Amino acid sequence: MEIEIRELERKYEGLRIADPGRVSRLTASIHQYGQQTPVFAVPSTAGGYVLIDGYARVSALESLAHDGVEALILPLSEAEALIQSLRFEAARRRCALEDGWLLRELVEVQGQHQAELAVALQRSPSWISRRLALVRVLPEPVQAAVRRGQIPPQAAMRSLVPLSRGKAGHCRELVEHLEGRRISVRQMDALYEGYRQGDEQQRRRLIEHPWLYLKAKEETQRAEIIEPQGQAGRLIGDLETLSALARRVRQQLHAGVYQRSTPRQRRSVDALLTEIGQVLAALVRLTEEKESHDAGSGPARGHPAPARTGARRALHRPSPEHLEELGQACPA
Repeated sequence: MEIEIRELERKYEGLRIADPGRVSRLTASIHQYGQQTPVFAVPSTAGGYVLIDGYARVSALESLAHDGVEALILPLSEAEALIQSLRFEAARRRCALEDGWLLRELVEVQGQHQAELAVALQRSPSWISRRLALVRVLPEPVQAAVRRGQIPPQAAMRSLVPLSRGKAGHCRELVEHLEGRRISVRQMDALYEGYRQGDEQQRRRLIEHPWLYLKAKEETQRAEIIEPQGQAGRLIGDLETLSALARRVRQQLHAGVYQRSTPRQRRSVDALLTEIGQVLAALVRLTEEKESHDAGSGPARGHPAPARTGARRALHRPSPEHLEELGQACPA
């Protein structure tokens, strides 16, 4: 049957986590196809109806400026209808916290016994106790943040529940200092891990400045990834510069600059070439030692490592007699 939306009493809206995305999808669907599934309600003792299931659908209809809603009126008490919604709901599965909110409503407000609920819901008594413990251990401001979608329920169960069991006051303060901003499961995991590993002073700074802590942690992780790449980039750049200078020297030798220089200038060239040869040999040894260390135990006894060629060959300074040959052999 169709009833006026204004006739619905929405007293159980707080038992669900706000999901704007779902409401948006429902709005688009209802706009195109109309309402396909009725909401569930029970008669109210004050007149009108109490909405049991279908809060997102009602919100979607209101956003489309609809006055009426298709509803199935259940001939049940509110407690019986809530139990049925928990047993047979198919549109969207509740998370553990939502289960806990509904169970707390049934136990503390509707006066249901936990043992009877376990039978009615076809659940074990320990399942009922665990769900109730979740909502009883979390401070109410934290639960409110979960309801409005600021904190994902998974983050609350993984991080805030154990934090609240140890320090409920710290849990409450941490959520207050999030300043109403949405936080991801990953970010909440990082906060909880930092809290567990920190001393009292570090914990206090983390609680009072959670976003600053997360930003500093992200910068540190980024630096750990980028810095080795940056160092390697600088090394490659330096070697490219060295290679360019070597090619320029080769061109000068090819042009006969060494042969036309004075004896004193030749002695300077000889000394510099000797020094350069020693430096390059040391660089080659460094890479050989690193490669040998990374390879493990190195060559087996009795089997020396094979001779290395190219850049691995021992370097020596060319004699003055060979410089002219080097200049002639190397193309400009």
